[in-house]
Amino acid sequence: MMLLNILLQMQQSATLADASDTHKFFVPVMVIAVIFIGIVVYMISLDRKIKKLEERK
Repeated sequence: MMLLNILLQMQQSATLADASDTHKFFVPVMVIAVIFIGIVVYMISLDRKIKKLEERK
């Protein structure tokens, strides 16, 4: 029962946070997502180039 009260208090304090705090959280997440997507696109293009070189031999 005490654990439930603690969880409810944590949830209420999290919902009372300012909107600017949530934006501060999402900016690094979006930057990391963009970097990850860039790496994936680069790896796919690199794989295609390697396949073309292998087919030539």
